[in-house]
Amino acid sequence: MPEDLFTRQFKDFDASTVALKGSNLIEASAGTGKTYSIAILVLRMVVEQKIPIQNILMVTFTKAAVAELEERVRKFMRLAHKVAKGEEISDKTITDIVKNIESYEVLKSLERAILFLDETSILTIHSFCQQTLNQFAFETQQLFGVDLLPDAQNIMVDEVNKFWRKNITNIPLDLLALLIQNGFSRSKITSIVKEHLSGKKYLFFDESKSNSCLSEEQYQSYLEQIIKNEDDYKTEYQELTTYINNNLDELKNISEGNGYARKGILPFLDNPENFIEVIKSKKTASYVQKLYPEILEKIDVLSEIEQEKIKIVSQLISDLYCYAIQEIGNGINFYKTRYNQINYDDLITKLHRALHKENNEKLIKCLQEKYQAVFIDEFQDTDKLQYEIFDKAFANNCTLFYIGDPKQSIYAWRKADIFTYFKAKNAVGEFYSMNQNYRSSKSFINAMNEFFNIPDTFYFEGEPNSIDYIPVISPKNSTKGNLLYQNKIAVPISICQASKGEDLNNFVVAQIMDLLTNPNYQIEINSKKRPIVPKDIGVLIRSKRQGKELKQILSQFGIPSITIDDSKVLQSPVANHLLYLLQAFLNISISAINKALLSPLTGFTEEQILHFNDELIVEQFKKYKETWDKNGIYSAINEWIIDFNVLKNLQKTANGERLNTNLFQLIELLHKNQSKKSLNNLELISWLQRGIEGMETEGDEYQQRIESDEDAIKIITIHSSKGLEYNIVFAPYLDLLTDQKHIENSSFRDKKTGSYLSAEKTQLNDEQLEEWKKQNEQENRRLIYVAITRAVYKCFIYNNQASYYSGSSLASFIKEVQSYPTELIEMNRTLEFDEVVAYKPQKKGKKVKIIPFVDFSLNEENWRRMSYTMLRSEHPSQIKPKTQEAENDYDNFIFLTLRKGAKTGNMLHYILENISFNDESRWNTEIKNAIDRFVPNQHEVYGPMLYQLLQNVLNAPINIDGQTFSLANVNPYKCINEFEFDFNVQNFQPQSLSALATENQEINVRIFNELEGMMNGKIDLFFEHENKFYVLDWKSNYLGDTLEDYTSEKLNDSMNQNNYHLQYLIYTMAAKKYIKSRQSNFYYDKDFGG
Repeated sequence: MPEDLFTRQFKDFDASTVALKGSNLIEASAGTGKTYSIAILVLRMVVEQKIPIQNILMVTFTKAAVAELEERVRKFMRLAHKVAKGEEISDKTITDIVKNIESYEVLKSLERAILFLDETSILTIHSFCQQTLNQFAFETQQLFGVDLLPDAQNIMVDEVNKFWRKNITNIPLDLLALLIQNGFSRSKITSIVKEHLSGKKYLFFDESKSNSCLSEEQYQSYLEQIIKNEDDYKTEYQELTTYINNNLDELKNISEGNGYARKGILPFLDNPENFIEVIKSKKTASYVQKLYPEILEKIDVLSEIEQEKIKIVSQLISDLYCYAIQEIGNGINFYKTRYNQINYDDLITKLHRALHKENNEKLIKCLQEKYQAVFIDEFQDTDKLQYEIFDKAFANNCTLFYIGDPKQSIYAWRKADIFTYFKAKNAVGEFYSMNQNYRSSKSFINAMNEFFNIPDTFYFEGEPNSIDYIPVISPKNSTKGNLLYQNKIAVPISICQASKGEDLNNFVVAQIMDLLTNPNYQIEINSKKRPIVPKDIGVLIRSKRQGKELKQILSQFGIPSITIDDSKVLQSPVANHLLYLLQAFLNISISAINKALLSPLTGFTEEQILHFNDELIVEQFKKYKETWDKNGIYSAINEWIIDFNVLKNLQKTANGERLNTNLFQLIELLHKNQSKKSLNNLELISWLQRGIEGMETEGDEYQQRIESDEDAIKIITIHSSKGLEYNIVFAPYLDLLTDQKHIENSSFRDKKTGSYLSAEKTQLNDEQLEEWKKQNEQENRRLIYVAITRAVYKCFIYNNQASYYSGSSLASFIKEVQSYPTELIEMNRTLEFDEVVAYKPQKKGKKVKIIPFVDFSLNEENWRRMSYTMLRSEHPSQIKPKTQEAENDYDNFIFLTLRKGAKTGNMLHYILENISFNDESRWNTEIKNAIDRFVPNQHEVYGPMLYQLLQNVLNAPINIDGQTFSLANVNPYKCINEFEFDFNVQNFQPQSLSALATENQEINVRIFNELEGMMNGKIDLFFEHENKFYVLDWKSNYLGDTLEDYTSEKLNDSMNQNNYHLQYLIYTMAAKKYIKSRQSNFYYDKDFGG
């Protein structure tokens, strides 16, 4: 360990001069231009180190951050390319970097980088792990064809229900009732198991021992202990009440002689039970301890008996939770193994395990050959496993930069580990700080430095590893401007007093109204002044409930606002209303219809619904059901929207814009899932139901969209605000507490093991409880830092003066600020909430700007999205006349009954895509689903024949290069259905493909000019069998009504006529590219079957 490990000083960071070598950590305070600096470093890697851009890895932690970083890197590469060609740009840093290198070399490097921009590796942590596991499947020992499981909620629910049925329902009823009274429930089991499986180990779970289910005798033993305990309690309690009754006069005299007792205790003496409860509640008071020692002694005995009972019940509940973790965890793992699936947590654990097992040098070498420079953004949000992945893979022989700000580490609830940050800081070769703030005005930066200038800012109590507040500075010639009040720079930070919690939102709205309507407030930039408008303001909240309440008050006064959070649209109230609507579509009844129509979407009252014509309304809903069956759910709901004037009603509703946005987002999701997953009506309702109940969903399409981009106040949670900025920030809820009574569950980092532990708060011992509180206090202070640093010009902080909040994290800062006067922070600001009139935005006439015509034609005229269908040239098809009936029912079905055309082809595709080739147990179900969808009411004719067709197709011998097998022999875990691909195609002459034709295999291509772009397609079935890979495309072409029409020669004629050999070549190329990306040792001649 270096001798100055904890005294080393940060070096000032300069992206244009920092050495591009070794391992480095950059501490980037809020607003210091982190993304800009990473992009500059990447540019320098390309032009100075000559590292190809596809060999540079950039990892960040959200998709939004990926998009932002990718945009910046692309922009800088193109700007640098302009400089290399002699053009002028405004960015001096980029200009200097490019001009410091010999022009020909830098131009060559940048042209190559721009050419490969699409192959830049800017990834989330999960994408990086998934890509690595796929590409280096052999080195990481991953199975082929593993699927990602984004939604494990339904599996969890099934396993919890199974555990409950098997292990909980046989507990004696009296004992089970007692467990439930003490918080034991299905939902608590689910919560604890999910926490444990995600990496927050349950406090009492011991992996070294096998947890087992209790026997009936053991349950009975527990029950007997509890019954004995309750009997002991009753006996002691009876003795206490007898003692009180026997000594009532003496107790009254004692109470009369003391003023406190006379007022607070004497009135309860006539009722022993009430008297006991009063003494319990006041037992710490000195006069109670002096006057009633015998009573207190007996109450202590009762408390000991109570605690013993709690201990017995708590132990049993803990044992059950441990057994649940083991059994449910095993069940989920079995499911994932059986269906060859992994979830997001598995991606990280599998890669970590692969890197840290013995003889892993080959994987490390592969990663270092692929990535010569690595940047880990938002590093403060990394957990222990993630850090160990990057450290193991890239700490040696690579240039490695960790970039983050420990002061913004606010995701402990998802295992973001500040102590991992310290470990990295102590391990790197160099560490730097970025302390020039480009976000805020100079006056606000100075006020912020004053506010955070308190001893032990982030509450580490002298620990060697700690976070310090490093003062930031404003750049020279800052162009941020100022917020003015009466033509003077406004005080940057205002600490406002709120006398009552329920009045807090009113105070906030009053101050917002003053900002928007008082002409004395102005924003000045480059000597130009303008009034404050709603979009200048951001209100930071802690919970969605707070945001909803504030938005309602703002709406009452005509102040436009929108909420921005990570809410899932499937958990919004509109999802429930849509569920009722779909249920009414499917099971039409007056009660179901009334339930669907009694919603804010329609605006109907109960009285209005009672006056509807039942017959007409039922007919309408029958029409919607028919539309759903025929055209899908999107069309059915749209018809309903039009018929019931939903959009017009929402325009008149206070929260109509939010409801409207959620409604159409949900309709899109319903349509997408019904189409993509081929869900029938009942399955679609079930999918929506699971979503409402909390089904895990990944992807931006499930996150509630912003209802409008108009000029509006942004209401956003502190967690969601990271990386954003607002000219004026309101922070009404920073009075954060370390321990709130309503919090039942706790999670904290164990100092001894470094692991995150979870448990019910009541199960923690004193030392653990104090550590939990300390870590809460540390994170609370970081939340305060994140909130305040969002502001450009001004921040309003609200201090709730209720005694409940006297020990809040904010109180520590306010106490220090009050101890030294400063003109940059004003205290005790108040603004009364009087009769506030509705807000009316100022309207200004706008000059109409004439925009000249822009030529949008592309220079790359030959670039396009290509496919087999686009390239192929077809011969005219020759339809054969029908012949006589065949000799058996099956042939008659195939040649005469089956309809010719795409509908039959789609039906067969559907069945073959959804069945297991070697397990006939679900064939009839999938056949029935297909018949319902494509040929309704034909079960009797189609059912048995399609079953026979499947048996014939899947057992038909396939002979390739002397090897014979059937599809029934293929392992289902080594198959990918509907395998879609896109690959890049460089400039080529399409006619050149015809040269690949042979004497018997024609390839005909439409005549085009030169083409380039992306080749797209979808392979019906891609599979591996006996170490060889195959592509298969299902064909149902009609060639005639007898078997003689389907000889090898005639099949080949049809292949030529339809240009299927061209399709095979394209699919083969796609398969080869895919396999090569996953298995570097793949050889086409040896490993590709056909």
